[in-house]
Amino acid sequence: MMKAVFDKSAGTTKNLVTTISGIVTLIITLLVTFGVFTPAQATDVTVQTNVLLTAVPQVVSAVAALILIFKAKD
Repeated sequence: MMKAVFDKSAGTTKNLVTTISGIVTLIITLLVTFGVFTPAQATDVTVQTNVLLTAVPQVVSAVAALILIFKAKD
């Protein structure tokens, strides 16, 4: 049988984004179920949340690149 193992080569950022997206989707589903959001509002919130979650790793990478540019020694 195959064992489920953590794949380090996949990168932690991709796994983290997927996990957070799943948690946010679950919370939004619960809010729709309890009548806090309408289904139309839930769709908009889900789309915007996914846009933010995909942008965060790019921003972190850009900041890390800028830090490395100025930290580099000749």
